[in-house]
Amino acid sequence: MDTFFRPLLTSTPLIGIFGNGLSGKGAAHLCEKLHLPYEIIDERQQSQTPHFERYGLCVFSPGFSPNHPWRQRAEAANVFCVTELDFAASCFDNPVIAVTGTNGKTSVTEILTRLLRACGKEVLSVGNNGTALSDVVANEKISPQGIYVCEVSSFQAQCLKFLHPTYTLWTNFAPDHLNWHGNLKDYFFAKYNLLKRTKKTCFCGNSLGKAFQSFEIPSPAPSVVFAPPAKELNDWLAQFPLCFSQGQRENFALIRTFARQLNIDEATLRRTLSEFQQPPHRLHCCRRIGETTFWNDSKGTNLHAVQAALESLKNLPNLWWILGGGGKGEDLNGFIQTLNRYPVQTVCLIGETGRELMQKASEFKAKVILAETLPNVFKHLPTNQTFTLVLSPGFTSWDQFKSFEERGELFEALVRDYVPSSEG
Repeated sequence: MDTFFRPLLTSTPLIGIFGNGLSGKGAAHLCEKLHLPYEIIDERQQSQTPHFERYGLCVFSPGFSPNHPWRQRAEAANVFCVTELDFAASCFDNPVIAVTGTNGKTSVTEILTRLLRACGKEVLSVGNNGTALSDVVANEKISPQGIYVCEVSSFQAQCLKFLHPTYTLWTNFAPDHLNWHGNLKDYFFAKYNLLKRTKKTCFCGNSLGKAFQSFEIPSPAPSVVFAPPAKELNDWLAQFPLCFSQGQRENFALIRTFARQLNIDEATLRRTLSEFQQPPHRLHCCRRIGETTFWNDSKGTNLHAVQAALESLKNLPNLWWILGGGGKGEDLNGFIQTLNRYPVQTVCLIGETGRELMQKASEFKAKVILAETLPNVFKHLPTNQTFTLVLSPGFTSWDQFKSFEERGELFEALVRDYVPSSEG
C-alpha cells in the first residue's frame, strides 16, 4: 500500500487533516498505516491554528466547502488539497461503484452491496453512508480484487481529482444544498463531475433526463443509461413489499437497469430486493391505531423527499404534515406550492424554517399550526377522528437535533407514548 501523494511530502512532510469527524479520523488512520506524520485541525477547537507553511498536503473532510477560508488559504499557500475520498483512492486499485443523488443514495448503496455479495463478489459499502473509505483502506478489509460500493455526496463529488469509479449510479436530482453550491446548475455539475470520472457506464434514474436537458452537457459526455419510469414497471415492482414508496420504486427501477446491463440473473435480483430492509428513518409506518397511522421520514430533508412522500401517502385519510427544520438556502415557496397540490389537511411547522413558513401561512391551502417542536405537535392532534401524521420535514435536523436519526427517534418515542383522547 502506498500513496500517489508521498512525493509531495519530501520537503514538507506534515499532512494537515481538516475535520475530526468520521472522514478526518479515517484519514488519520490511513496516515498512521502509511507512517506519514499528520495533525488534525478541528474548527470547533478555537485554540487550534493551521500552519499551512508546514503542510505538504491538506486532506479536507466533506464539511469544508471549496470557499472555506482555510481551504482558500491552503491553496493560496500552494499546498495540494484533496478530499478524504481522493486521499484513500490513491492507495488502492480496487474497482469502485459510486452512488450519488439527491435522495436514495444510502438505500441504493446497501442494496447494491447485498446484490453483488449474492453474486459471490467480495464487497464493502463505504463513503457518505457513515464508513470512511480511508478507514477501511487502512484496515485492508478486502483483497485487491474486492469491490467498494461508495456513497458519494455532492460535497465529495465536486472536488474529486483522483477517484475513478468503474460504474456510477445517480438516483435522482432536485434542489438541495444550495447554500453550499450557490445555485442549481453548480449543484448539478458537482454530481456530474463523478460521471465524468467514471471508467465505464453511468446509470441514471429516469427523472434525471430533464436535468440533462436543462443544462448544457460538455462534450464528450460519459456513457449514460437511463432507467425506465417506475410506472412502466408496475407489474414487476408490485412483488416487492417496500415499493409503496415512490422513491423506493425509482431506486428499484435503477438497480434493475444496472443488474440487467451487467447480466446479473433475475432470480438473484428478485431475492435481494425482496429481502432488503431499508435503513431507519426513511418513509415507513411506525405505528397504527385503528385507521390512524404515524409515518417516520425524518431522513426526508429536501423538497424532492417531501414530494415523494406526498405521492406515496396522498390517498390516506386526513393528512397532517410536519414540516420544517434547519434551512439550506431552499426556496420556501416551492414547499408551499408542492403541499398545495396534495390533499394535506393540516401542516404543523417546526424549527427555524417553520417560523419563516408561518409568515406565509395564508398561502397554504391547508390549516397551518406553528408547533415549534415535535412534542408540541402531539398537543394539537385531532380527537375522536382518524388521521395520518407524517414526519417528512423537508429540512435538516441541525437546528434542534444532532442528526436526522435523533429527530426520528424522538418522533417514534412520542408516537409510542401517544394515547388518543378517546382512550385517555
